[in-house]
Amino acid sequence: MISNGMIGRALGVLTTEGDSVLPRGYVANPETFDFPIIAEKVEGAYMDRLWARDSLIEPALIVAAERLVKRGAVAVASDCGLFSWHQPAVAAAVGVPVILSSLLLLPLLLRQASRAAKIGLLSVSLPSPYDDAALGIENSADRSRVVFGGCEGAYEQSVKTRYPAEVTISEKMAGLEADVIAGATRLRASHPDIANILLTCTAFPCVAPALRKKIGLPVYGITDLCRLTMGALH
Repeated sequence: MISNGMIGRALGVLTTEGDSVLPRGYVANPETFDFPIIAEKVEGAYMDRLWARDSLIEPALIVAAERLVKRGAVAVASDCGLFSWHQPAVAAAVGVPVILSSLLLLPLLLRQASRAAKIGLLSVSLPSPYDDAALGIENSADRSRVVFGGCEGAYEQSVKTRYPAEVTISEKMAGLEADVIAGATRLRASHPDIANILLTCTAFPCVAPALRKKIGLPVYGITDLCRLTMGALH
């Protein structure tokens, strides 16, 4: 289980409201990592408010991040990529690395691949909720290399809601895997010059191994960023 006590040198995870449980591979599941995690729920952070970019969430987000640091977190992540809007504010408020979204990997992936190649961003649906400000890319040539794909149906399989559907974990994961693979397949068919895929939803890494096997490309997500950050701190 996620620890609610004092643990030193742990990854802190900010969580949304809701009671969704996802298996190994999910950023808020302690079995995902070989280091401890501690969690703090962000009061009022329901999915509808995150999609609406409700700025009133930010104070509660900062308070929760500060609590994580006081409890021993050496870095702060989140269980929803939509917290990315608040990355600058949280980073300014705490004295540890803040990694609220896998989008922080985007500049690295752009440099990793050929300038002729594209980077595919997979979200739960289209249009993507992430605009140019969220991507953090000022160079127009780099921006033209970022293409978006949606995994319609994945929202119901993976995202926390006020009233989660009554389905088993295995059913959720089977549906999520099918939706993510279908979304990636469509994206690659539209853009055969994609060099790698970045998963923007924090649930998608649960099915990343199956996606890598199916599509044959490097696939990155929030859990990869968490491991990179924690490895740099230990």
